[in-house]
Amino acid sequence: MKTVDIVERIEGEAKLNLIWKDKKVSDASIDFLNFRGFEYILENKPILDALVYTPRICGICGQAHLLATVNAIENLYKNSGNELQITNKAKILRELGLIIEIIDSHIKWFYMFIMPDVIEISKKQYEGYTPLKGEKWLGAQKGASEIIKALAIYAGQWPHTSYMLPGGVVSDPTLLDIVTCENYIDQTIKYFEKDIAGISIEKYLSLNSFEELTSLSSSLRDFVDISFETKLEQVGKAHNRHLVLSDMIGVKSGFFNKKISINLDLSKIKESEEYTFKLEKRNDKKAHTWSKSVQYNKQFYEVGPLSRAVINEREFITALHNKYADSTFTRVMSRVDEIAHLLIYSKKLIKQIDISEDSYIKPKVDLKSLENISATSTVEACRGSLVHTVSVNKGLITKYDVITPTVWNLGPRNNDELGVSQKAIIGSKSLNEAKIILRSFDICSVCTTH
Repeated sequence: MKTVDIVERIEGEAKLNLIWKDKKVSDASIDFLNFRGFEYILENKPILDALVYTPRICGICGQAHLLATVNAIENLYKNSGNELQITNKAKILRELGLIIEIIDSHIKWFYMFIMPDVIEISKKQYEGYTPLKGEKWLGAQKGASEIIKALAIYAGQWPHTSYMLPGGVVSDPTLLDIVTCENYIDQTIKYFEKDIAGISIEKYLSLNSFEELTSLSSSLRDFVDISFETKLEQVGKAHNRHLVLSDMIGVKSGFFNKKISINLDLSKIKESEEYTFKLEKRNDKKAHTWSKSVQYNKQFYEVGPLSRAVINEREFITALHNKYADSTFTRVMSRVDEIAHLLIYSKKLIKQIDISEDSYIKPKVDLKSLENISATSTVEACRGSLVHTVSVNKGLITKYDVITPTVWNLGPRNNDELGVSQKAIIGSKSLNEAKIILRSFDICSVCTTH
């Protein structure tokens, strides 16, 4: 038997195809059907135009795409022997923007996408998470809006900000701006303590064993209770291989394949279009999605908050991962856990800002003077590792390639191995269970079909 379901309440939409055998999912595929064509649009455009285009790939992670483009352009300068000087102040303001975007996304994802679905499979009533009218659902909108105000202070707007440029940022915050920004972060910490974890953030960050799940209260405790009632700690397991491509937002890069390694080699990243629709060729029968697939060293790897926690050996999530592996429960817990770590890390960054430093140092070399040169950048976005690769000749883009976190996590299989989310969904006992597993990866259709 085959079922087809449209997955909504994501950025864009996706089609989930499930094959059933003996009342379990025996095969699965995810179709992303809205082609957007950013990589084609960028061809022959002036390279600086990419700073305006790429943040519009996604309405959720525009900061990540902007930073990836800025870093890629600065790497063009570096690869040509003309490395730019970027002040510490500019680096911090860029990273803060990325962090704020991630925190905002994680809060919305937990309350708008995960909790409304998991309360549907519980036998108990959790009316506070009912969309549009539940107290906790509505509270999350306010909680998320508080943190995004911190970004608006120095980035001017959200989403689709353009305050980052090669050479720095075009924002010059005052001391009052910095204090106001820190105040919004403090308000979000209070929201985390009261509404999300139900304990102080210091107490939360001291948790280091699965037995301490009982220390949690409020929304996170509700999720834990529902998870063990509905066995979410037993489902959604994929390859249990993890990848982090960039050293930023307080984490180090590396990969986990039975053990942690920090010896990354970006040349081992390979994309495939085996199951992807072709724009300029006739599609064969295997093509079913606009998403490409991507592997590291010929194997599929998961990216995102769980991968960042595992590779950086964060005690609480590592304890859950050791007991429940890469289950749906562990994956959701790691994303919420990351909110606490990022809030504290952002306060540390703010204290390092020296407002007397320059925000921007104009490059001395014109990009139009660079011939046939390429560069790659990696960024940790809310959903995981993001890769931009650009080739430029005399200031014009000859090729722009984007590998998004959703391509890593939800791209199609290849001949030898199931994709990450496919592997996680197979074995599901109901459509609701399969959709919750899918949502645990935080799907982004528009990013995937760039």
